[in-house]
Amino acid sequence: MSKIAILADSSCDFTPERAQKAGFSVVPLQVAFEDGSVYRDGIDLTSEEFFKKLAASKQLPKTSQPTIETWMDAMKQFADYDDIIVITVSGKVSGSLSGASMARRMLREEEEFQPNIHLIDSMTASGAVAGFALEAVRMVREGCRAQEILNRLLYLQNHLAVYFIFDSLEYLRKGGRIGKATALAGKVMGIKPLLTFFEGEPKNVDKVRGVQAGCKKLVEGFLRHAADLHHVMVISSCAPERVEMITRMLQTHISDIAITYVEIGAVIGTYVGPGGIALVYEEKEARW
Repeated sequence: MSKIAILADSSCDFTPERAQKAGFSVVPLQVAFEDGSVYRDGIDLTSEEFFKKLAASKQLPKTSQPTIETWMDAMKQFADYDDIIVITVSGKVSGSLSGASMARRMLREEEEFQPNIHLIDSMTASGAVAGFALEAVRMVREGCRAQEILNRLLYLQNHLAVYFIFDSLEYLRKGGRIGKATALAGKVMGIKPLLTFFEGEPKNVDKVRGVQAGCKKLVEGFLRHAADLHHVMVISSCAPERVEMITRMLQTHISDIAITYVEIGAVIGTYVGPGGIALVYEEKEARW
């Protein structure tokens, strides 16, 4: 049986410890605040610590992809493996994928480095990236070959969905991920924007008035489109009351539903801000 390692960048919002228990490894991105402090995502500060620091900061922190050296070091840990599958945040919103690609190129020039390195652009972010990694781990444990796993992950690129309700789009705007006009639309009359990733980029697909209506909208979408109604991931950014709300809604419809909870970390939290809630699930139909 081939030895296959799974790596994901920290946009997956799994801490290294949680990822290790799940069966994959995490490569950290970084976040830098205006006071000059730099933190490795998921390692140097918790989600709670990050959002406290974000609230006290006058400027939006800057995020950066893993360095090429960091990627190389992570890959070298699996030098005795046959294959390494690397899963990154969408290449359209981060340079993480390009950094991993450069690391692969440099390692290929080292004759003693034998594993095949496969790069997967998740075309998404946060817990949805973890969804790719968890599926890859499941297939590894079932004895699937690397190509079978890669084919499945390519399928998930346009079937694994994440739907976010944001308190505000200002964090995305300040971070340069959306335009000013889109952000301003979310301020009108308490309207909450509903976003997803479409072809690798965040896209505003709907709007709701109020958080409760937003959670209801997310659950309705899950019930209509999910390929498996008994598994879902709930993502939040410093919003425990919203997690409770959407959990109750989900369990009202599917009493035995298995829910994976993910708390957004520093890098994704920089663009989401506090108060966000999201669902991740595989959809029955292709998304594009």
